[in-house]
Amino acid sequence: MTAPELQPLNWPLEWAYASGEPTSKGQIKTQCSDFLVTEDLGYVPCGEGEHVYLDITKTDTNTDFLARHIAKVAGVPARQVSYSGLKDRRGVTRQWFGVHLPGKAETVDPDWQQLQSPEVDLHQTVRHLRKLKTGVHQGNVFNIRLRNMNATEALEQKLRLISQQGAPNYFGDQRFGRQGGNLNLALLMLQGKRIKDRFKRGMALSSVRSYLFNQLLSARVHNGTWLTAAVGERCMFSDGFSQFDAGAEIELDEVQARIGAGDLAPTGPMVGGVDHVIANPASDYEAQILAPWRPWIEALIAQDMMAQRRSLRLWPKDFTWRWCEGAILELNFHLMRGSYATALVREIALVEQP
Repeated sequence: MTAPELQPLNWPLEWAYASGEPTSKGQIKTQCSDFLVTEDLGYVPCGEGEHVYLDITKTDTNTDFLARHIAKVAGVPARQVSYSGLKDRRGVTRQWFGVHLPGKAETVDPDWQQLQSPEVDLHQTVRHLRKLKTGVHQGNVFNIRLRNMNATEALEQKLRLISQQGAPNYFGDQRFGRQGGNLNLALLMLQGKRIKDRFKRGMALSSVRSYLFNQLLSARVHNGTWLTAAVGERCMFSDGFSQFDAGAEIELDEVQARIGAGDLAPTGPMVGGVDHVIANPASDYEAQILAPWRPWIEALIAQDMMAQRRSLRLWPKDFTWRWCEGAILELNFHLMRGSYATALVREIALVEQP
């Protein structure tokens, strides 16, 4: 892929709203305590093995930065420290980190108390037989407080609609870096610039895939098909794992009924190589939407990125809201891994971060 074929990706962009642009305005993350996240790992470490799991709450701290600090305390290379998912910096977020300590007796651990600080609270350490891999956690539990909000009927309608049908599963703006910086970095990389930091390389390339997914989802939200399955549509069960093609394994009418019930959702492509899609109305439509970015798709394939599918719908489990004194709207919900709370919030109100 030669540099002239890749045009800069437009930024910023305004993705389509499922029920129209919100009229309510407010503030998010005014304080770190306004954005609480608790990782739902989905399993319990067994208590033995050469991998140490650390249960940590961090405040206003970058996940990858903390992982590197953990590596220094443990006296191991950064590659031996892992985490399942990146969490927001601005907030109070609880998550697991894993440290591989091969050959070290279970009775001899680093002095983990060195991690304690006003920004880092270590709750417990537990041994496990296997590495903590990226993307293995089940989801995240959120408690979010939006400030300077006005209770209106239009806002209540949006909240009720989200509880009934979910929201478009956009990647949040943080995925793209400050002012879309990750997209610009990806362009430089694909034009031949060497980036030594593997984390930055991965974030840059992933941001392009996320951008293309958002473009496709926005087009489907705009034309009202984001919750409508076509023949051949790859759909995903609400557990976020199992997939099938509509009309092939399950009749289209049944698929649509189960989408309405929240059991299923159409998916969109996370573009990459080895995606053996049989030509059908759904795949043809996706190709049509993404055609303007074909050079970018080819560049990602050349970087050995593998194709995946992502649900078009964000479904907040146990979604509740309440009004608190001082014009504060408090939201509580659980999201499957990979979904962004800010994608839900954007459907409710136009928020600013002080």
